[in-house]
Amino acid sequence: MDSVVFIGDWVKDGILGSGSFGTVVLWKHQKTDEKLAIKTCKWGDELTVKHKERWSKEVEMLQNCNNPNIVGTKELPHEFLAGLEPINPSKLPILCMEYCSGGSLRQQLNKPESCSGLKEDQVRQILSDVGNAIQFLHQNKITHRDIKPENIVIQLLDSTGTYDFGAQCQRNIIYKLIDLGYAKEIDSKSVCASFVGTLQYLAPEILYSKTYSNSVDFWSFGLLAFEIICGTRPFLPFLAPVQWMPHVKKKSHENVCVYETFHGDIEYSDEIFSENYVSKPFKAMIEKWLRVALEWDPKLRGRDSPSKVTFNIPSEEKEVTSKIVIFNLLTDILSKKIIKVFSVATSSQHAYEIDDKTSITTLKFWIEKDTNISVQDQILISQMTYTELDANELIVKHWDENCNVMLFLYHRMYILKENIEPIVPKAVQRCLEHPKALYNFKNSQNLYRNGLYFVISQMEFYDSLVKGLFARAESLKHEKTQMLLKHNAVDKDIRELLATKEIILNMCETGKKHIEDLKEKGLGTNLLGGFDKLFKDADDLNDKSSKLQTAWSQLSVRLQSAARRSNEVLSIDLNNFIQKYNFQNIFKNVITVYIAYKKSESYNEYRVKEKQCHDIMKICYDCLKLRSKILLEIRNQPFMLKLIDLSTEFYKIADIITQAANNTEKLIKESAVVVDELNKCTWSTISLLIRDAQNLVDLPYSVVSFQKSNFKIGEAVSNHCIKMKNKIENEEELTSLIEESIKLKQNHKKLSEKICVQKRLLSKTNFDYSFLNSSE
Repeated sequence: MDSVVFIGDWVKDGILGSGSFGTVVLWKHQKTDEKLAIKTCKWGDELTVKHKERWSKEVEMLQNCNNPNIVGTKELPHEFLAGLEPINPSKLPILCMEYCSGGSLRQQLNKPESCSGLKEDQVRQILSDVGNAIQFLHQNKITHRDIKPENIVIQLLDSTGTYDFGAQCQRNIIYKLIDLGYAKEIDSKSVCASFVGTLQYLAPEILYSKTYSNSVDFWSFGLLAFEIICGTRPFLPFLAPVQWMPHVKKKSHENVCVYETFHGDIEYSDEIFSENYVSKPFKAMIEKWLRVALEWDPKLRGRDSPSKVTFNIPSEEKEVTSKIVIFNLLTDILSKKIIKVFSVATSSQHAYEIDDKTSITTLKFWIEKDTNISVQDQILISQMTYTELDANELIVKHWDENCNVMLFLYHRMYILKENIEPIVPKAVQRCLEHPKALYNFKNSQNLYRNGLYFVISQMEFYDSLVKGLFARAESLKHEKTQMLLKHNAVDKDIRELLATKEIILNMCETGKKHIEDLKEKGLGTNLLGGFDKLFKDADDLNDKSSKLQTAWSQLSVRLQSAARRSNEVLSIDLNNFIQKYNFQNIFKNVITVYIAYKKSESYNEYRVKEKQCHDIMKICYDCLKLRSKILLEIRNQPFMLKLIDLSTEFYKIADIITQAANNTEKLIKESAVVVDELNKCTWSTISLLIRDAQNLVDLPYSVVSFQKSNFKIGEAVSNHCIKMKNKIENEEELTSLIEESIKLKQNHKKLSEKICVQKRLLSKTNFDYSFLNSSE
């Protein structure tokens, strides 16, 4: 195809890939910039009938596979039919496909930073997309038979629009399965008998027997899943399949990987390698899935029957056949929500599986078990809102599958714990402890991979720590705002309390003066004894309110000072520290060293000769040294001291505001009681006076109100007085009647006072009856 560069407005843009039979070339339209991947067969008459059938079958299968995770075909522009004829000697159909601009998954895994696997969000999407493609093929009775990273390509979605693939339309990329050249349509019970596929990804039965079913795709899918998580295959990747398969055949159902130790021993493990970037809950779930996908027995692989020895015992019951569960299990795992928490206090990463009903309180109890930070001392800040989470809030509101850290954890009394130890891979630890040790090819490759992983993990630790400090600074600003709002609300209640207190004081002052006047005149004091307690309660309320007012004024000044300090830009100091202390130089060095090592792998002398690894050892040592220096220096930085000061100050102020709010509420209730008691006592006294007045003899209204009314003799006492027909004309008689009424009232008053004295005497234990002998 090198001889053809231009076909109409299309120009050859490069070769995307070349296999044993065909070549895929990228063509670009000069006017529209449209790109097509066109695959043609590079052989002619030397092709066998079987090869031609295989080629035609691939074209036919791809054209019939309408799935978002299988590379799509397009209609071949008419000009290519004639333009490609000179370089298509076989005359086989030309396959025109969509161009996936992101390259292959193998290219992604070959990047140095992917040497220990991909990030969890990437792993999730690859498993989802590839699993969807394989399930689609199997539902259409097609076995791919060559699933490997090279046959998975990445489609980048442009900024103007996305593919209409349901939920996937929100993603920036999509993974697609390609190359159905080895695929074969089979019946659910039939088997294949051709030896195909890349050897390292072949299922054991392909090597050990002549027949196999679509469960071979489960095995390849399991190997792929392990590799994208750990960066390497699970079963002795340094050996050829014929060498590692005898060892893998001995593994139990629980084993998910078989590896060679530093000293050359073969080990079986139930867990994936610890050097990875996935969370613990996801790791545990995917290990269960890998046991199903990597089952040695093809009849049990991918199904719900465990790999164990069973005996067929005759039974009347029908035998229950196993079901394929590998896809449903994977769907269930990928649907799980995992909340990721970075603990700034302990500089550690934590993750927990949650559901839509999990509360913050529940999460805090989980965290307490892992960090030994009590629930009361925990502060959880959302990455989305930079606000502290309420205990009754649901965690799902802050879950984001594309975020490596969703929540930040802090201790109420300090920012960073002392003596935070790093997690160092065993290979790196051995290298630092034995700097002069010699490494063979296998051990050196493991060391360089783990060394790069260690540097990247320390970079991520530092990045999370810095983001956590920034989030705390922002959260204190939000905390200040919320505290000011709460302060203003309490301040309003206190003002209402003080206003009520002034009313009570005025009422009490007026009451005290009237009672003092009555005491001086000796009038009616026998009915006013209940007011003394009320006046005492009012004085007590005044004293408490005054103390609250004084303390509140001091708190307001304290809060204003803390609020002003929280507005200071801490990010500038933090950025200056980051520019001074960072892992960028170490990262560049470790990438350079790793790339140089990978290049040296092509030389045979490096594969057979043992050597020292001073370069990666020095980088790991420098990384540890920088980490220690950062943690030592950062504790004494001004922005850290400000964060500690503000965090402690706001915590104390918040507690005082809460106490003030409670005390204010209590005093408001007390003031309401005092007001109510004053009203009751006042009106009870009035009621007693009215009741005593009713015991008097019937007197004219004018006589009763004589001392309180200004009127002239002979005129009506009020406007509401009923005019009498028999008017008294003789004024002397009227005057005499009034004088007699006044004397009668005075006598009644004396009699009432005398009766009151007698009542007091009767109330005593010893009764005195001498008054009965008196003449009057």
